[in-house]
Amino acid sequence: MDHPHTIEFRLLRPHRFHVIDLVVNGTRLLDLVREAELPYAVKEQRESEADFAPDPVPLLAGAYALLRTDGRAWPSRHLLGEPIDGATDVWREAETLLLTCPCGVDECWALVARVEVSDTAVRWSDFRSVRRDWDLTGLGPFIFSRRQYEASLRATARAAREARTARRLSAAAAGRRPPRWPRSPAARRAAG
Repeated sequence: MDHPHTIEFRLLRPHRFHVIDLVVNGTRLLDLVREAELPYAVKEQRESEADFAPDPVPLLAGAYALLRTDGRAWPSRHLLGEPIDGATDVWREAETLLLTCPCGVDECWALVARVEVSDTAVRWSDFRSVRRDWDLTGLGPFIFSRRQYEASLRATARAAREARTARRLSAAAAGRRPPRWPRSPAARRAAG
């Protein structure tokens, strides 16, 4: 089977938490989505001018945030066709969350797609904005080599470990004890 696309999972830490930037064929998924949504967003913007006057109307093309790594980075199978989120009132069982809302609530404004995994390939198709009825059939499908896909996904775990080690070393060099956040809800309750 031909695998015409490449994927890179870039681990970023813009705040106190890590996010995953999805890069398809060297272009951020967020940029690809923005381009696909732009005609619909411009049309919606023009139709809403009177409702917002005199303020400018927001342009909603690509108005998403990157996925937090919590439960979605390696070794999670979220990006391997087994989403951790399951079905909600805004996306279906067979859909995987790829981009989320900048407000932090996934169900608020999200981009989902079907992620299918075979022995040799990973396929992303049927992209959908959960809050807009915009035709995103021009986006994808993307077919990746499973080997390359999983290698890039595994690299996020390595990058997260290296970032934690660097923070600990930096804190130790400054004479501070690095913060430790309990991982599970039970551990958070036990810590008070």
